[in-house]
Formats: sequence, C-alpha cells, structure tokens
Amino acid sequence: MNKLTFLARLEKLLKGLPKKERETHLSYYQEMIDDAMEDGCTEEEAVRRIGSPGEIAEQILSEQETTMKPVSAVKKIIITLLLIIGSPLWGSILLAAAALATGLLITALMLVLCAYIVIWCLPVATGALSLSCLMLAVVSTIGAFPIFSGNAALGVLQFGTGILSAGIFILAGWLTLFLGKYFISVTVRFSRWLKHLFTRKKEAIA
Repeated sequence: MNKLTFLARLEKLLKGLPKKERETHLSYYQEMIDDAMEDGCTEEEAVRRIGSPGEIAEQILSEQETTMKPVSAVKKIIITLLLIIGSPLWGSILLAAAALATGLLITALMLVLCAYIVIWCLPVATGALSLSCLMLAVVSTIGAFPIFSGNAALGVLQFGTGILSAGIFILAGWLTLFLGKYFISVTVRFSRWLKHLFTRKKEAIA
C-alpha cells in the first residue's frame, strides 16, 4: 500500500471526526511516513511500519470516546433546575426574539409590496387618464351635435374638446402599453432579484 492509498483510507475511516482534527491526524501520519522514507525505507515499508488504517482509526476513535466524559446525574439535575428557574428570563427573551422576527418579516413584506405599487403607479395613472379621455371624447363628440342647433360656437368648442380628448386617449393608451411592457420586465427582474436574495440567505443559514 502506498502513502496516498493509506491516507485516503484513513481519512475515510475518520470522517466522523471534525475536519480540523481529522486533518491533524492525517498530517501526523503523513509526516511519519515521510520520516521513515528519509531514513531509507521504501514507501510501502514505511506504510507497513505504521500499521493498517483500520487499526489506527479504531485507536483514534476509541481515544476520542474516552475523552468525552458523560454528564453525571447531579449535573443533569442542576442544569434542569437552572433551566426551570431561569424560564421567565429566557422565555421572555424567546418571545421578544419571535416578536422581533415577525415584525421584521412583516416590514420586509410591506416594503416588497410598496416596491411593486411604486413600480406600477405610472402605467396605472396613464391607463386611468386614457380611459377618462375616452369617456370624455365619446360624451363631448356625441353631445356636440344637439348643441349646434342652439349655439354653433359652443357646439364647435365641445366637438373640438371631444377630438382633443380622443387624441389624448390614443396618446395615453400608447404610453400605457409601452410602460406596461417595460414595467412587466422590471417586475420580472425585481422578482428574480428577490428570489436570488432569499436563496442566498437560505444557503448561508444552511
């Protein structure tokens, strides 16, 4: 068995240990193999002199278990009593933290809603202007004809108002369509940015 195979098997057997501690053990045995090779041993002889990865891993893991002292019954009772006695304090802290988290979540949702409302304010305004001008154009144009018989000047003025309103209706309608397409694109990009932002936060927490 060469050095790379030995270290790979040992690392696999020690995967239950923390990464830093596992790397310390691997570095130690790598140095032992290198020292033996400097003394004249071949790579395979140096690996055989150390022992098998299974035996070494078993010894390391057994030493790890002995260093972890179990919590005594007295300590468990003391910890339980302290938790019960301190429950009003840490309970209120947990409630405050939950209330704060809920408040922050509601605030974030309201900000997102406000952002969408702001994005769509302009196309909604131009759309409302377009509909208003359409209604005014219809009423003014149709209502101008009965007025012609009584007052021609007033009839012409009302008819001109209808034509002007129709022009504004067309212009505002075109502007609404243009802004609608643009703000749909903005909304999609903003939604993707929000999704990416929350995805990054979840990955960071995980």
